[in-house]
Amino acid sequence: MKTVLIGISCLLLPLLGSAQFLDPACGIRAPSPTSLRIKNGTVAGLTSSPWMVFLLSTQRDFICGGTLITNRLVLTAAHCFLPNIELVARLGEYDREDYDRCHGSYCVFRSEVKVHRAFRHRLYNPDTMANDIAILRLIRRIEYTDSIRPICIVWDTTWRDRINAIDPVTGTGWGKTESDVSSSKLMTLDLSRQPPEICRIYAHISITNKQFCAGNWDSNLCNGDSGGPVGALIPFQNSHRFIQIGIASFTNSQCSKASAFTDVLSYIDWILLVYRNFG
Repeated sequence: MKTVLIGISCLLLPLLGSAQFLDPACGIRAPSPTSLRIKNGTVAGLTSSPWMVFLLSTQRDFICGGTLITNRLVLTAAHCFLPNIELVARLGEYDREDYDRCHGSYCVFRSEVKVHRAFRHRLYNPDTMANDIAILRLIRRIEYTDSIRPICIVWDTTWRDRINAIDPVTGTGWGKTESDVSSSKLMTLDLSRQPPEICRIYAHISITNKQFCAGNWDSNLCNGDSGGPVGALIPFQNSHRFIQIGIASFTNSQCSKASAFTDVLSYIDWILLVYRNFG
């Protein structure tokens, strides 16, 4: 896996037609065949997050979460890169301890794809967690199914006020729970936005204007949720789409009160640069 550092010096990109999202097929959930209902979170619905990506090493160790954003690209955090670790993206994952099978009309079939190239923001700072964003290019294109589908990435910056007004945001991941062990099933949790000083006090991090703070007093994302998304289901045309708002970047050791998130819309020019050249 080759890692490339990418910044933006000059960017001239055509508009993506009339679409509001990076991939028009994004953010769509299959109907849930069950009523299944992170720390103090709940089990996510079986069909709720087909864009979730389970990143693991070739030695089968779980590394981070991520999101499928096109049929070739995965969005994650820059800090998920570890020295000399080759990454594999597992798509269609829900319950790590279960096997591929059908739940009524909804079938879960996982797909594992090697990461061919990795693009890390060149201004990523591991000390401050600034610019904690990366994109992985898979070795082959992915065919979309009910259980494998991209999340919506808004590319139009005129959505800024609308996105900033969304509160709470919903996070998902396989990270540690209140029992201090990683979850086998995908977990979900609604997080309230917090002012920057809450992250400074409880997470001991001063966030930039390209990050935001969120968390609840007794619940939050935790170790293992890094690289995964926070987002929201929004009305769009005659349906609803799930958009990604942030990337889980940094939490405190108690996994409560405050976490710092990379603001996705702040990096849309960088995302489009990678997409147009390598997507």
